[in-house]
Amino acid sequence: MTGAEFFTGTPPVKAQVPGPGGQAHLTAALLQATLSARRITAMVALAWDGPQMWAFSAALGLGEEPGRVERLAGALALAAGAESCRVSRGPGRLLIEIPKPLSERRPLRAGRLDGLTPPSATSLAVGITTGGQVAWLDLADERTCHLIIGGTTGSGKTVALHWLLYRLLMQNSPLDLRLVALDPKHTEMAPFEQTPHLLHPVVSAPLETARLLAWTTGELDRRAVRGERQPRLVVVIEEVADLMQTSPEAAGALARIAQIGRGLGVHLIATTQQPGARSLGEGLMNFPARLVGRVASATLTYGAAGRARTMADQLLGRGDFLLLTADSTIRVQVPLIDGRQFAQLPRTAQVASLEEELPSLVEFADRAVDPRGGQGRRELGPTEYAEIEGALRDGAGPAELRTFGIGWNRARRLCEAWRE
Repeated sequence: MTGAEFFTGTPPVKAQVPGPGGQAHLTAALLQATLSARRITAMVALAWDGPQMWAFSAALGLGEEPGRVERLAGALALAAGAESCRVSRGPGRLLIEIPKPLSERRPLRAGRLDGLTPPSATSLAVGITTGGQVAWLDLADERTCHLIIGGTTGSGKTVALHWLLYRLLMQNSPLDLRLVALDPKHTEMAPFEQTPHLLHPVVSAPLETARLLAWTTGELDRRAVRGERQPRLVVVIEEVADLMQTSPEAAGALARIAQIGRGLGVHLIATTQQPGARSLGEGLMNFPARLVGRVASATLTYGAAGRARTMADQLLGRGDFLLLTADSTIRVQVPLIDGRQFAQLPRTAQVASLEEELPSLVEFADRAVDPRGGQGRRELGPTEYAEIEGALRDGAGPAELRTFGIGWNRARRLCEAWRE
């Protein structure tokens, strides 16, 4: 079995393996010597020469404990002259992953994957695994229907998001797939602001984001009643943790989309620096796939990956990720997308808008910040909502809004929500 056969059956991407006497083979010899010095019976060989790292297969002798090699990660890194070493398990072997010297690390160019024919319109080529094969993610598959992309600054999560969206839009027409984009950072979704796939312009303001999420949950209900699943709707959220802080009510909407969205053709793709419970809240368990980049420390790896022994803190950044699904953990290099790919995206002079279908700013803000009953929190009718919105347009303050029979705090919140 070759290193490329370890992960999938996809034909491997052509690799350039150093010739005899190269640094990779010297490193293999040093790893072999280190294991032998610990009296571990193993055969070490170069399995993959990747853009940023080498992967060496270690076929263990009969009865050898994999844990003994895993516990030697620090010693193996020292022997190889590297800053770190990650040991992962595979059928019948271990993979010893050693970072290349900084001067030899290169990005994976998007052109190496851009010409691939996907198995289906919803299948995305995430990147190249440490075995040299293409890792695919299918939004139509229940195991990968929603995706969270996590990692610290510099891990490459925004580049990964851009690559996946680019492939998704290139593989699907606006008739088959529509996009809703939420970008609290204001700038990360800029390359996609003119795509005809957008149902509504990219939103950043907290209340506009909340309104768009409210429309999306309403769309779930409409599809459920009508039995519809098309066109597919992809909800993209940049820095979901920021969204949770500015719009706490978003947690419930995201949990609902994650829970029932797949069966109705609605999918979530979100990024966050730390993909743990604090970032995702109720929706955490319903994100079946994670693309995890480098995390800040070993103590954060379990929360980020949701499982043990991933060593996500040992990832190299710049597109070096772990693709985690219910039944696998795969290390993958995500390609670097640049202006050449963005220039190929379909564009429109006039992006569609859902403005007429979105909840009123006042109506949504009133429902979001005042869910409780009690004094000064009575239900308002459609006519009163319209009158309040008109008063706010004319510059009314909390004192003027109290004439509608609402309390001071409620009036103040409505004024603050309107100004935002």
